[in-house]
Amino acid sequence: MSYQNTYNRWLQLTEEKKVVEQKLKNTTEEQQEKDSQLHTFLSTMKKELKDVENLETSTLSTLFTKVTGKFEERLIKEQEEYLQAKLHYDDKKNELDHLNEKEKRLQYELSKLNQEISAIKESLLQDYPEGVQFSKELEKRKEHLFHLQRELEEALDAVHRVMEYAEMAIQEFLSARGWSTYDTFFGGGLLADLAKYNRLDEANKAISKISAASKEMKKELRDVEMTLEHNLETVSGSDQFFDIAFDNIFSDWSIRGKIETNLSAMNQYLDELKKIELQLKNALMDIHEKVQML
Repeated sequence: MSYQNTYNRWLQLTEEKKVVEQKLKNTTEEQQEKDSQLHTFLSTMKKELKDVENLETSTLSTLFTKVTGKFEERLIKEQEEYLQAKLHYDDKKNELDHLNEKEKRLQYELSKLNQEISAIKESLLQDYPEGVQFSKELEKRKEHLFHLQRELEEALDAVHRVMEYAEMAIQEFLSARGWSTYDTFFGGGLLADLAKYNRLDEANKAISKISAASKEMKKELRDVEMTLEHNLETVSGSDQFFDIAFDNIFSDWSIRGKIETNLSAMNQYLDELKKIELQLKNALMDIHEKVQML
């Protein structure tokens, strides 16, 4: 076989491997879902069986149903419900067994592909003069993947820093909301005001940290062709002074509204960060798989 044919075969097998790996991943996810459903149906089946057994056991309840002439009717109903639950359980059990067999087949297929890919790669490197160039191409690909991996890791670290500050701000806003509610409805006075604004100060500090850290995060995300845009409102100092100085219920309501607005915005912001985090993690997994194939 010529070098080009051997090389084409290597490319073909590496693509087949990607397909099998994706099938295996999907199968594993489906297994987990079916297993969860199976446990639910098992609990239902056991409950229905218990109902049948309880009815068949001599108790005051069963004696009463026998006396009233409804025992057979109720027993048949409970038995039917148990059989129905068992049918559902058996169906899910069969589906899970099928997926387990499918997983074994895919794992075997993947193992065979890995062996053949490894053998062809070894042949390309040793049996052909072009093997030197092939080796250089592999190293070049690896360098590119490792560079991208490093960029992704740096972006993920930057996202985690911003997430940490966002979680800090959320906790402070939650605490401030509690003090604000107490102040508004129970007349907490100066002590409640001080506690509330201490929490708001800490929340604003966290937002300031987010502002600085998000600039670095956006830069890192641009490096991996991802962007994140979101504006956050802060609680102003003038409102803070007005509330403490006059302890006015209308200013309390205004502050409560701003706390709720900020809390909602911060939770939305954190949700966006989590989506970006998942994208980066998936991209890193993809890079790792590609490196393993080389």
